Amino acid sequence: MSKALKRFFAIGLSKAIFREITDALVIFSMSFLTYMLIAEWGGLSILRNVLRLEIETPSPLYFCGVALVVYSMRRIGDQRRERAKRVAAEQDAYLASTRDPLTQLPNRRQFQVEVSTALKNSKRTMSVLLLGLNHFKQLNEVYGHLGCDEALSQIGSRIRDSANSGDVFARIGDDEFALCLAGMDPENALRVAGTLLDVVNKPVQIGIEHHSVSASIGIVQVGRGHTTVDELLRCAHVALSRARNGKVDCCFFDPNMDAHVRARALLEKDLREAIGGYGIRPHYQPIVDLRTRRIVGFESLARWHHPINGLIAPNTFIPLAEELGLMNVLSEQLFGDSCREATNWPEYVSLSFNFSSTQLSDKNFAQNVLTILADTGLPPYRLEAEITESAIVSDFEATRHVIRTLRNAGVRIVIDDFGTGYSGLSQLYELRFDKLKVDKRFIQEIGKSSESDIFMRAIFGLCKGLDLCVTAEGIENIAQADAAFAYGAHQGQGFLFSKAVPADTVPQLLIGFPQAKFVA
Repeated sequence: MSKALKRFFAIGLSKAIFREITDALVIFSMSFLTYMLIAEWGGLSILRNVLRLEIETPSPLYFCGVALVVYSMRRIGDQRRERAKRVAAEQDAYLASTRDPLTQLPNRRQFQVEVSTALKNSKRTMSVLLLGLNHFKQLNEVYGHLGCDEALSQIGSRIRDSANSGDVFARIGDDEFALCLAGMDPENALRVAGTLLDVVNKPVQIGIEHHSVSASIGIVQVGRGHTTVDELLRCAHVALSRARNGKVDCCFFDPNMDAHVRARALLEKDLREAIGGYGIRPHYQPIVDLRTRRIVGFESLARWHHPINGLIAPNTFIPLAEELGLMNVLSEQLFGDSCREATNWPEYVSLSFNFSSTQLSDKNFAQNVLTILADTGLPPYRLEAEITESAIVSDFEATRHVIRTLRNAGVRIVIDDFGTGYSGLSQLYELRFDKLKVDKRFIQEIGKSSESDIFMRAIFGLCKGLDLCVTAEGIENIAQADAAFAYGAHQGQGFLFSKAVPADTVPQLLIGFPQAKFVA
């Protein structure tokens, strides 16, 4: 039992005994005064005169006095029993408020109290270790809540048995345990972390089965008066997240991590506001016919001009939107705006729009696309739906359903970033694409080695055999454009022709591009 707990119970016991003695003294004093008033101070004569009663002896009054004494003794006994019950109830309540009911380890509240006291009193270095179980949700899916409770109980017992008597340890979350080690330098903290991982990573028995459990640990070190317990745990959690993301066992907290986390949190906030306020707008990069040097289409590309940080790269905010579950909303906004803008273009100019793999997994995705086309008035044949090769590999059945629905409605299907997703030839043949876009990394390697030339001839030979239109991405100079055309590419796209431009600049490109020259 901790010193704080013993002190709490000692104070409660002292108060209870004081109340008990006070009550007994009051009752006994009342009975004694009654006796003195009647038997010694003439109270009996006064009572006889007032009531005109013939009372010869004070025996009944003596009896009352004795009865009061007996009552006081019984009252003392009752209060002792009540005090014992109250103390037991207070002990149970206190333990319940400071202990995790499943593992019987101290809980987050008790951990904060004890570590806060240690921070105030200790002059030595301290280390806080935050241990998190990996893939704990999968364990819940396989064994349910009862199985998870059994696993946590076993892991809690192991942590309690492996910790030293002077360590402060607790369960502070569903799958997180914290330890505070006094007087630990980094080497010793790392050694303790290794010991913890050894005992936690042993298989746990759930029913008749054994299940392997893995964990990661974040470590933060602190000196006297440097921070609060909440701040320590937050920093340890940052280190734990870094350990999990880096797929390593342990990771020490570094202030640079904190700056990265804060910057990411701010970016998440700004991204939510930008999507909610339509702050991310489509820009349009032209797709050029390599033979006639005319613009035949535009690819819609998301651009975010942050009010403070300026232009945010798509490869920064697009993955973040997918991670936050905002990609469907963002893509729907951009697609609707792009379709409305494309209705102002000439009929021969198509709109290319790239759909993410998360959208393809939505069973209502294809119908949503056709609904937006109908609402905006853009004919389906003017839309080129770009689907990455990696999306095909990740969920082939969902992709096949989407492609069939859209193609039947007249939408042309384009496979984007070809050569990066490892799709099979049978998949390409079965899905029946209309166009293939060769990834820019292969275009930029043209002429640099015999291996790249062999690969390019193979790609264009495949496209010719499947009767596919080919667009070469990432063209940056005339030599690359001429080489791509020589290999068999029908269309080109890249900075040689133009960067992505806002909607109001598109008419100027369309007017200036009939000439057989490229825009730098």
